[in-house]
Amino acid sequence: MKTLRLVALVAVALVTAAPGLAAESPLSNEGIHYTSMWGRQGPGPGEFQYPFDVAVDSDGFVYVTDTGNHRVQKFNRDGEFVLEWGSQGTGSGQFLKPTGIAIGSNDTVYVADYFADTIQQFTRDGRFVKKWGTSGKQEGQFDSPAGLAVSRDGTVYVMDEYNFRVQKFTAAGQFLTTWGKKGKVNDIISALNFLLPDEREGEFYYAARVAVGPDHLVYVADSYNNRVQVFTPEGKFLRKWGGLGLWGGRFRVTSDIAFDQAGHILVADFYNNRVQIFEADGTYLDQFGEQGSEPGQFDGPTALASSLSGDLYVADFHNHRIQRFRR
Repeated sequence: MKTLRLVALVAVALVTAAPGLAAESPLSNEGIHYTSMWGRQGPGPGEFQYPFDVAVDSDGFVYVTDTGNHRVQKFNRDGEFVLEWGSQGTGSGQFLKPTGIAIGSNDTVYVADYFADTIQQFTRDGRFVKKWGTSGKQEGQFDSPAGLAVSRDGTVYVMDEYNFRVQKFTAAGQFLTTWGKKGKVNDIISALNFLLPDEREGEFYYAARVAVGPDHLVYVADSYNNRVQVFTPEGKFLRKWGGLGLWGGRFRVTSDIAFDQAGHILVADFYNNRVQIFEADGTYLDQFGEQGSEPGQFDGPTALASSLSGDLYVADFHNHRIQRFRR
């Protein structure tokens, strides 16, 4: 009992005192710089009610799932409104809670509906193409699909949050395979995983996002396990990093993953109100952001998207806006 209490005290001390460990950074001279932002709370064009996810197509157009307004909005790279589609409902082209969004081949737009347990497919102009999925636990069914990603060959990966798994589909929605199960890493072990074994590989605890890297591997933001897990496209576990904490390389809910043009991995760190940058092997490099509503600050970053031109877009959830950054 005394040992457990001591471990708990050490964990608390590390979580509250360790930010100073991240003082030096190999990327600090290059920096990621805020360039612009758009949006405010509301129902009008260019306004948001909790923007959840963001994606960028091959021409640099930016798509945002405007969760509370039950729609998708499309903008040019500078944030100028282009068009919107969707309304509240369960019909084709309607949404109950649009969450994940991803761009496929020919700039096809895929949208996950968290409450309707469906994936919908649209043209880049918002024309409905098809949808698939029903509520349930069987193959091809969902329980709160939160995020999705599309690989270069058109394969669609869906983070099936309350089923604690990744599901893999063809571009047309045909089920291929699935992996994952429910598993919670103890918070003390998570904070002290450099001392204590942090097992549960391939297990998820309300994981929100999935991403496909330039290395064709599948990255999962294992949100409430405060870590990133990496898999082959077939679902074989490869590696993981992170753990509970405030300092560099640690998280308080991983909320999204993206990749920049230099091959770095960027991870949105929701309750720490920042974005962290890593090498491909998970080595911590740098971070930017802090809590607030000023330019470059965040109040719950939920999504990241990189453009081919080098812009990075961040969905700033509670500030009801999109921010753009550039190295």
